[in-house]
Amino acid sequence: MKKIMALFLILLSLSFLNAAVSVSIDMDGLDFLWRDGMRLGGKCSFDYNDIKITIPIRYGKSDDNFLHFLEFGVLIGVHPIEDLGLIVEASFLKVGWLWGVAAPTDQLALVSEGSIGWDYSFGHFYVEPRLTYRTLISLTGESAEAFEKIPQFTGVRASLSLGIVF
Repeated sequence: MKKIMALFLILLSLSFLNAAVSVSIDMDGLDFLWRDGMRLGGKCSFDYNDIKITIPIRYGKSDDNFLHFLEFGVLIGVHPIEDLGLIVEASFLKVGWLWGVAAPTDQLALVSEGSIGWDYSFGHFYVEPRLTYRTLISLTGESAEAFEKIPQFTGVRASLSLGIVF
């Protein structure tokens, strides 16, 4: 936990060195309007010298409300083609934690994530459509099956983030 806090403080200090800081909400969580499960997501990003450092936080719960999932970490992204808005991101460190009545005995998991998307800016506002692939690194068996009950944790996921650049 100390290492995660130290990394967060380093990233926060980057924001004061002419980095563009942005905050966004993941709109794919709106499916709770027609589904029983829920997922909420947001992220804070730092753009510094064509490298994007993103700290996502996501929460999800199962359809029966017996299982909850909290995920956070650090993603590193680059813009391979300038002025096109294309961005490719990969997880540097992502951790997920399960709790609740239906939680498995091994509640902590390492998560690997990679995504490709576009960044569209309109003044201080931006839109990011993305296609993301996520997989578990450290869990198998009962714990891996528990993750399938969370609607937020799917292998391939399309998302749309709306945000503000400060």
